Amino acid sequence: GETRMGRMIMIASGKGGVGKSTLASSLAVSLARRGMRCLLLDADVGLRNLGLMVGVQDRVLYELSECLNRRCSLDEAVVVHGSYPLLHLMMAGQEAKPKDFNQKDLTRIAKTLKNRYDMILVDAPAGIGRGVKNFISHCDQFILAATPDDVCLRDTEKIARMIMEETGEHPYLVINRFDRRLARRGMIADPKNTALSLDLPLLGVIEQSESVYRAMLAGKTIPEGADAPIVHVLENVCDRLLGVPLTKKNWFYKLFGKEGTHI
Repeated sequence: GETRMGRMIMIASGKGGVGKSTLASSLAVSLARRGMRCLLLDADVGLRNLGLMVGVQDRVLYELSECLNRRCSLDEAVVVHGSYPLLHLMMAGQEAKPKDFNQKDLTRIAKTLKNRYDMILVDAPAGIGRGVKNFISHCDQFILAATPDDVCLRDTEKIARMIMEETGEHPYLVINRFDRRLARRGMIADPKNTALSLDLPLLGVIEQSESVYRAMLAGKTIPEGADAPIVHVLENVCDRLLGVPLTKKNWFYKLFGKEGTHI
């Protein structure tokens, strides 16, 4: 029979500091816990904060850039997560420049990765630079992380337009750090209206929560350390990515009512 190829999903953002890497690492942990072979690719060349987030920073020996130059094998560039054997991590390259990534080599590696993993989550650099463009053509789906402020949403619109022009794909939107009180006062837009104005399907809304920050400080992802309602939203995002139908009969709806977060 024909082997089913894995999906490569880019997690991107118009600007930095909106929680993109937190979202990427949290989704990766959630997928691995569900029994999926998952690779988290830190494409943020030179920054490399994802290894810290999933606690493997000291074990990275080789990187994708060295793989592309055939200085190491793919296996040598991959680090297996200590708690979740199905979750692997790969760094694009600490010293590498975005221009070092040759498309032909990237195509070869992307194909190999899609044969090995069910999901490859690419944590893209913020903005619309070369680092994002390197990986765009290899990705099957796109998730844009944004905070509900005007500056961020303007940048989100820019990157959404670029992705649609380059791939024809409609990115999904995840609103992060949504503060219900500010929305009630009319200081930030309702997530549904935001998604409509950007013309992007809304995949999830993660509320402002100290528990996410506390988890991060403890070196944990959302599913490992945040409050139950936040974890639930993240699991729903995972369900939607995997095409699992959402049920409305859960305690979460009773807790939160029908607005905002139950996307």
